[in-house]
Amino acid sequence: MTVEDKNIVWLDLFPFLSYQKKIKLLTLFDVDLDLKKVFLVKPAFREVLTQEEFSKMSKLLDDNYLNSQIARFEKDNIEMITIHNEKYPSLLKEIDSPPLCLYCKGNTQLLNTTSIAVVGTRKPTDYGIVTTKEFVKELARAGVTIVSGMAVGVDTIAHKTALEENGNTIAVLAGGLYHIYPSINIGLARKIVENNLIITETSPDISAQTYYFPLRNRIIAGLTKGTLVTEAGEKSGSLITINRAIDYNREIFVVPGRIDSPNSKGTNNIITEYPPTFTTSANKILDFLQIKKENLKNSFVQLDLNEQIILNYITAEKKTFQEILDHTKLKPNDLNAILLELEMNGVITKLANNSYIKN
Repeated sequence: MTVEDKNIVWLDLFPFLSYQKKIKLLTLFDVDLDLKKVFLVKPAFREVLTQEEFSKMSKLLDDNYLNSQIARFEKDNIEMITIHNEKYPSLLKEIDSPPLCLYCKGNTQLLNTTSIAVVGTRKPTDYGIVTTKEFVKELARAGVTIVSGMAVGVDTIAHKTALEENGNTIAVLAGGLYHIYPSINIGLARKIVENNLIITETSPDISAQTYYFPLRNRIIAGLTKGTLVTEAGEKSGSLITINRAIDYNREIFVVPGRIDSPNSKGTNNIITEYPPTFTTSANKILDFLQIKKENLKNSFVQLDLNEQIILNYITAEKKTFQEILDHTKLKPNDLNAILLELEMNGVITKLANNSYIKN
């Protein structure tokens, strides 16, 4: 690591430092000098920091301590990519206040691939679940990297669907890599880092705080060429990502929802204010990214007569197991086997209350 890189990593160890203060501190040293060596002798540092901040930072000026932290991160396969590094994503450099360092775990080659952010509500309806899966499947099959925030709800569905399609996905965390949040997604995080990527601008030992999430959202919007929102309520945090995407002059794609659904009020409001964002298929996104439809993986599944009867019966309105049983007159065990096969082939999705819907 260069001296510049180490200075950034050192500043990131102090969670009380704002982005603006870090920038000011980094301007107070010469490129060929270690920031820590001039920290105590330059009066300007005291002008930037409060007395408490200065005191806390003064206690951790030991090079050995910083080097031991860096060595610990590297031992855990955490790669530190600062804004000076050639691997730093070019799109992210275009935003206001780009992260000074990305702490990465997994396949960092994904940082500069063609990507789309997928965001939405933490409590999706059946409609939101199916819509998110449908869009992500098509995008992942076309080779688009799916970027999201690994929150429960739409984020989790987006990551999982990309993995199921053997596609690429990047999860952007609000906290450090030693504090996966939410904890329910620790298993998902392990799967992602096997071949994909988790990133954050927060030093690994620092846990997520409420005010980190809007900062995280700017990375999601800035890292991608566009943002897709599949379902969002009026006060959904995903709308922050949309606003950042607008600020960065990135494309926005919004799936309309039912006008009487609170979970679709946010998305419908965006469409009302920005009509060109309206989208009902992944084709619009692929057209924007200039990805040819023939690049899509062949997802055709040959169906037998009973499977076709079931599929014709299951429409956008979900059907329960009992409704399908009554309609097909099949034996329960036979129907169970057919539904499982259709689900494994990605033709249908099983929802809550033992109901099913066509993908």
